[in-house]
Amino acid sequence: MLRRMAAGETLASERAPALTICDQWDAAVAIVTIHGEIDISTVGTLSEHLGDLARKNPRRLVIDLAGVSFIDSSGVSGFARVRKALPPDCPVVIRSAQRRIRQVFTLTGLDSVLVFE
Repeated sequence: MLRRMAAGETLASERAPALTICDQWDAAVAIVTIHGEIDISTVGTLSEHLGDLARKNPRRLVIDLAGVSFIDSSGVSGFARVRKALPPDCPVVIRSAQRRIRQVFTLTGLDSVLVFE
């Protein structure tokens, strides 16, 4: 059975998943707050944003994931790239990650190069 779509209506698969990224600076500390899902369709936006912040040479990068409901392997790769882009003496801190999000970092071993609060 086919259903006609009303004008302006889109299929759920055609909508881009919502991902919001906000950042603020406190002296040389960049604080990033992320809401939504981090997956193959949103990781490009996230990586670009975090890459821009890394180029500004923060002394510490804090990423608040309290509002993140899902992350896949491409999302984890985005965090690995930003860790590599920053000097070793610049900690990347993951704050307020839900248990299942933190488990993804643990399973991939990335929890050994990031700081969790």
